[in-house]
Formats: sequence, C-alpha cells, structure tokens
Amino acid sequence: MIDLNTILQKYPWEETWKSKGKPIDCFWEFDLTVTREEIWPYLIDTSSFNKRIGLPKFQYEEKDGKLIGKTKQAGFQLEWEEVPWEWEYLKELGNARIYQKGFAHYIRLKMISEPLGESRCKVYVYLGAIPRNFFTRKIFNIALPKLKESFQNGFDQITQEIKRGKPKIQFNPTKEVSFIPDAQWIHPEKLNQQIPILIQKGISKDTISKVFDWIKTSSDNTLDRIRIKQVSRILDIDPDEILYLFLHGCRLGIFTLSWDIVCPHCRGVRTSLTKLGDMPSKDQCDVCEIDFDTTGVNSIEVTFHIHPSVRIVEKQLYCAAEPATKQHILLTKKIGGKKSFSSHLLIGSGVYRLRKKGEKKYTLVESKQSYNQTDILWLPETSEEEIKVSPKPNLVFENDSDQDVTIVLEERSEDQDSLRPTEIFNYQEFRDLFSEEAIATNLQLDIGVKTILFTDIVGSTKFYETEGDHGAFLQVREHFIKTNQIIQNFRGVVVKTIGDAVMASFSSPLQALKTAKEMQEWFHPENQHTPVRIRISIHTGNCLAVNLNSNIDYFGNTVNYTAKIQSVTGSGEIAFSETIFRDRDIREYLRQGEIKLKKLDFPLPWADRTDFVYIWKV
Repeated sequence: MIDLNTILQKYPWEETWKSKGKPIDCFWEFDLTVTREEIWPYLIDTSSFNKRIGLPKFQYEEKDGKLIGKTKQAGFQLEWEEVPWEWEYLKELGNARIYQKGFAHYIRLKMISEPLGESRCKVYVYLGAIPRNFFTRKIFNIALPKLKESFQNGFDQITQEIKRGKPKIQFNPTKEVSFIPDAQWIHPEKLNQQIPILIQKGISKDTISKVFDWIKTSSDNTLDRIRIKQVSRILDIDPDEILYLFLHGCRLGIFTLSWDIVCPHCRGVRTSLTKLGDMPSKDQCDVCEIDFDTTGVNSIEVTFHIHPSVRIVEKQLYCAAEPATKQHILLTKKIGGKKSFSSHLLIGSGVYRLRKKGEKKYTLVESKQSYNQTDILWLPETSEEEIKVSPKPNLVFENDSDQDVTIVLEERSEDQDSLRPTEIFNYQEFRDLFSEEAIATNLQLDIGVKTILFTDIVGSTKFYETEGDHGAFLQVREHFIKTNQIIQNFRGVVVKTIGDAVMASFSSPLQALKTAKEMQEWFHPENQHTPVRIRISIHTGNCLAVNLNSNIDYFGNTVNYTAKIQSVTGSGEIAFSETIFRDRDIREYLRQGEIKLKKLDFPLPWADRTDFVYIWKV
C-alpha cells in the first residue's frame, strides 16, 4: 500500500529546500481500467500528457549540459533548470525543477504504477512544491485541486484511446485532405505541383498521395525529424518506395536531408548537419558527460525535414519528455554517496547494458529463462564483465564513493528506426542524386559488412587493337551501361569505375552472386551483340567509407582482397572467397542450382598464408 507517508519516507525533503519554506505535498490515486503495460507508453510521453491536461508550451535550451526551460503561465514568466528524469520500466518515473523565476523555488513529481489484477492498474501521483512566498502558496492551494481534475481527465482520455485501439491511417484518394490547423504553411501548393514529376521518376501515385496527406495532417512534433522506417510502418508502404520519394523530393525543394550525430548513450541528436563533408571526427554529450567518435556504425542517422519554403516546422514541447525519447533506457536512477539501491526489475529475456553515467565501460546483462541466477549484484568488489540471469531479476547496487552516481540499464539492441549512412550508401538513387556528398578527407566511416564485387574486361589491350579506339570506346561504354543496369536490378550500387573495371557493393552475398551470374550470361561468347568478355570477383567483410576523388568510396582489406582475387580469375568466370562460399544463402543457392565449382589455392603474400578461392565458370 502506497500513501503520502510512504513517499515522504522514501523521498524525504532535503534541508536545502526545506530551509526556503514549508513544502506543499499532494498525493492522488487513480484507478484505471487498463493494465500498466498499456498505460506505460502514455505515462512516459510526458510532453503529450502535459498537453492533454492543459499546460502551456515550453521552450528548452541546453546550456553546459543543463536543460533550461521557459514558459508563460497565468501571465507569469517561468524559468527553471530541469533536473534529469529518473524512471524504472513499468514502475515509476519522476523529475524535479529548480526555478529561477516562477511560483516556486522547487517542484518535484513522482508517478508510480501498480497492477490491479490482470486488466487494471493504479497510478499514484505525488506532487511536492516549495512556494516562493505567501502569495504563491495561496495560488498553489487554489490550483492543485483543479490540477487533480486535469490529471483525471487526461487518464480518462488515454483509457478511452487504449480501449478503442489505435486507428489505422486511411486515405481516400477521391477526398481532399484538410490541412492541419495552426501549421505555418508557406507554399503548400508546392506539394501538388511536384506530383507529376515524382510519378515520372517511377514513384507510384498512391505512395505520393499517402505521404503527402500524412504531411498535411501531421503536427510539427511528428514532422520535426522524419524517419523513413517510422513513416513506412505508419503508412504501411515499402521503405524503399518512401526513401525514393524523399530523395527525389529533396531535389525538387520539398524536403531537406540532414546527417544527425547521435549520442551512443542517450541517442539524442548532438549535432545536425546538412553536408556529410562537415562531419567532425568527435562530438560530445554534456548531458551524458561523454565524448565519443562519430565514425562508428551507429553514430550517424539520416533524417528528412520539410523544406522551409513549403512549411515552417517548430517542435512543440510541453515537457522535456526524457523517458519517451529514450525508451531503450529501462532504468536510470541517481544514488547518493555511500548509499545502496535495490529493485525487482521487470525486464524480459534479452541483452542489456548496465553502466554509470559519464563512463563508457559497461557490464553486459543477458537474461534467459534457462539461467538460474536471479540477482544482479553490482557491488564494489564485482568485476564481472557479463552477468547471466533469469528474467525479472533483482538488482542490488552499492555506491562506495562519496559522490552521487547515476546508474543506467539499457537495451543493447540498436535503434531499429534509424536510417544509417551504411544503408543509404546502398541506394544508387542516393549516389546519383547526391553526387556532391562526400566524407571529410580526414574521416573514415565504419559502415559495417559489405559485399564487394569487381568486374574487369579480359584482354582489353588486344580488344582495343582489334576494335580500334573509336569502336572499343563505344563497346566499353555499352559494357558500363549494361553492368550498371544489372547491378541496380539486384539492388547493388556502383561505387566507382576504374579504367575498364567496375567496383560495386551489395548488402548481401547472394545479391552479388546473382548479379555476377547475369553479367557473365550477357557477356558470354555466344552473345553476338558484344565482343566484351569479363571476369568477376566477390568477397564480403567490414569496410570503411572514405573520400577519394571527392566521392563516397569504400576502402579496407575487404576491398583489397576482392581486387586481388581477379588475379586467379579467367574470362567468363566468377571467383569468390571462402567467406562467400560459407554463407548459408549462397550454399543453398549453389545446391539448388547444382552448380559445380573449382576450388583453388589463393596464396596471400602479404599475410604469409594460403586461402581458398572458388571458381564458377558460367
């Protein structure tokens, strides 16, 4: 049973604040006919909740790692420092504000949820304040009962929404969609003007209509950072189709593209750039108290925005809403010096990271039903780098320092809604439409695993002598057109051409092998349409994206290895590495096609070893 005394015992007022005046403490209970699992996403979206209960819009500015809020309420100017939120998944959340201007010196809030059977829950709300003077104390006494009613109305709205279920977005192509009120439209007609051009680019009219109608009816908060994968899920449209629309829309002045540097801990955007070439090698997050490299696989996110010539988008905040923007964080708690903390965590099976704020090192926590251990002991003497426990474990933490420590438990999985550079580099449309984009010359971006394919014309010297310069040039140009077409048909991209050779990249080995097969079938001796004959090599592995000749190029051992395989490859052949051969999809493809291979030794003088290469004569 939770009551006001329980709250005050668990969270006693510090003497610092009590010395400024007598606290006002309010405690409210709300019985809800929904589960806490259902209500939790609404509780943590504090900005939306505050809007529901009629609070004014806020302005936030980050200064020296602190979040400073401002607003105007009842004619009074309010300004405060937002104390970082603390929360524990499904159980409670809370924060505090230190006011420089306003009705109070200090206000704190706690929201606690408890289950009531299988289909209900109870939410407790505690609000504590240190009024600034006698007059503002009177204002609090009048306003707080009305605030309780607002909370009740907010919970009633949420309950009704949950019971109704989230309505699917439906669009009627014959009905004109009304523009969202209060939006700052500049030239909304620009959307409709570009529809015929987008259709000519191969984008379906249905996709264009759905996306444009979504834009016309969406709030500024929704359109602040447009994430392609989220839009795809909301509108139930293929993400490739939506990406093509936004890429072409950028060139038509409907959208803009930004490269956002994301903090690896809180996943907040630290720097947003319009040009990839302006990317710094390092950035920092004052809130998380860390410096970090920007060149990692998950350090940059690609987002889109409405072009300001179409609509001015301003983010509408009613609260800092930290829990909603950091849903991968399941627990964040400040523990005082020489204090301890324990809790029964409501986490399921999965892999998590346990860390202290301001530190890059962490402890892995793997949760599985098959594990017997039920406790996570994070004690001064604990040195384990990985802890294996059953779901819903008990966490015990001891802070042996004299300073406050904030502990964080977060999901290890990366943000599944992020569009990373490594993904957008895989689209030929991006490379064609944004050919001016280049990585800073001093940077090397880690883009993870890529499958690299090299082609080369066999006997090119003799070919030029036989055909003559003019004839050879025309044939080589036709060869480039055909190889580019086949590469794009299999969702690959042309990274560059080198003399008579093509370097391409694919997201999977099977795509690359199918591409190579179709190329060799076209450039086969039986095809009288072209005298060109080629050899192809394929390998897969980690790559770096770099700036070579002012373009986005790939670099590293994987690229070098693929090029070297050409030395053991003949006309009409596809040579690929042991890594490609061991790929599960490749093995199944070879088996189903009853494809026979020749296995060759492949000496590596630079590594003092011999690998195997597999040759397929198409």
